[in-house]
Amino acid sequence: MFKEIKEQPELIRKISKKYLIDGKLFSWKAPKKGKIIITGMGSSLFAAYPAYLRLLDHGYPVVWIDASELLHYGLNSINKEDTLISISQSGESFEVVEVIKRCPNNDQIIGFTAQIKSTMGKLCAETIDILSGTEESITSTKAHTATLALLNLLSLSWISTQNEINGLRSLLDQLADEIEEVIENSESWCNDLLDELDIIQPSHHKVIIARGPALSSAWHGNLCFSECAKELFAVFSAGQFRHGPYELAVNPLLAIILSLHGKTQKLTSSLAQEIIQKEAQILLIGEKEFSFSERSHRFKFLPIHCNDEYFAPMIAIVYLQIIAYYAAIRKDIEPGTAQIVSKMTLKE
Repeated sequence: MFKEIKEQPELIRKISKKYLIDGKLFSWKAPKKGKIIITGMGSSLFAAYPAYLRLLDHGYPVVWIDASELLHYGLNSINKEDTLISISQSGESFEVVEVIKRCPNNDQIIGFTAQIKSTMGKLCAETIDILSGTEESITSTKAHTATLALLNLLSLSWISTQNEINGLRSLLDQLADEIEEVIENSESWCNDLLDELDIIQPSHHKVIIARGPALSSAWHGNLCFSECAKELFAVFSAGQFRHGPYELAVNPLLAIILSLHGKTQKLTSSLAQEIIQKEAQILLIGEKEFSFSERSHRFKFLPIHCNDEYFAPMIAIVYLQIIAYYAAIRKDIEPGTAQIVSKMTLKE
């Protein structure tokens, strides 16, 4: 698993070379009619959330939906003029493949997968290789990051000028460099963090809080903790947390808060400051828009320097992958292995 975590910076550079330098991205034309339906399962679905929000914010009629729900409750909403974006790392996820088979118009299905010769890859009108190859670990790392990057690039190809897209090469290079920096010496900073916070110790409540595109990392981060370290977190948007779950802070609370640069960063940072004052344990990842005596609180801070809110989750999730990995080691669990679930889910 850690080998695959370490491969992510080079994978980002590979994506840049194939889809930006080679000009492949410019062939992705925006749909002219109908709505856009984005679907997948697990980490694949979570990776699409930033692109979904970007398209939504730019006025596109876009739907982001779990493929197992779309299969049973949404197929009648798909029209011939709609574009279906289906995502599956293996290209064999049962629900995703079934949705495609029942779609009324295969001419407007775009597939994102690491296995272009898979069942899904063969059914789609266009199949985009996420370039991550086969992952050995049960816990998705590089496939999630690659999918997030490429769906962001797809959304930008539909709403941006070519000059704006050319500037993405520099952004991807910076992302790769920052992720490399996060991974370097990660054993040291992560073990210090695990010494100070009760991530793998009994706690009344454990939550991950985020907002906007960062929710993709919150959802997939919980999946990493569940699969890899056998630790379960509840995930809340920062907005929804105030509407009831905030009451959890009256008991011992451990909160991982993703406060990434963007429209709602100050709101998330403000919530983090309030929770700290409730004597909760806090891991803040991103930007910290406040100051206080850190010695009086069980508080850890991990910085993210990327100022693009749609791409910054790629760094946040690497932090969470690393923490889940070392948490598993502390619990004498072989990271990236499972006893019940499998890498591919081939039945409902």
